[in-house]
Amino acid sequence: MPKYEFVAVDFDGTLCADAFPEVGEPKTLVIDYVKRLAAEGSKIILYTSRENGTRKLLDEAVAFCKAQEIPLYAVNENPGNPHAAKNGLKHSDGRKVFADLYIDDKAVNPLAIELFSAAEIIAPELQRVSAVIGPNLRQIAETLTPHLWRAAAYMRAIMRDAR
Repeated sequence: MPKYEFVAVDFDGTLCADAFPEVGEPKTLVIDYVKRLAAEGSKIILYTSRENGTRKLLDEAVAFCKAQEIPLYAVNENPGNPHAAKNGLKHSDGRKVFADLYIDDKAVNPLAIELFSAAEIIAPELQRVSAVIGPNLRQIAETLTPHLWRAAAYMRAIMRDAR
């Protein structure tokens, strides 16, 4: 597993099931992964839109992380941002928390987009080529096409649900 110096992790839908404004059930696989990154030396930043208003929603998220034994380096900021000082800024001046890795249920990895797009392009092409070349290739295409469409549907579900 690669080592990332700073890891920004979303809360609702990422560390726990999305039940906002309540705190959802823990997502243990994600929590274990984040804890493993921390054990390897990554600094974990809770990066959430939760705030403390009439209800202390942000405090609830921080308490959840503590209960799950997620070692937080910071919350909604990166005091160790190496790029801010290079540009004459304070670490808190930027609108986006600097991190080497962002873990968020609402994010889409560009690789997922590329895989999804490739599957959508390849499946119809296989059908077209099989009609031109003949029955042997048609059999191959008929065998592969459902799998490619399932892969495309799977990637679509990942991009939509990412839970």
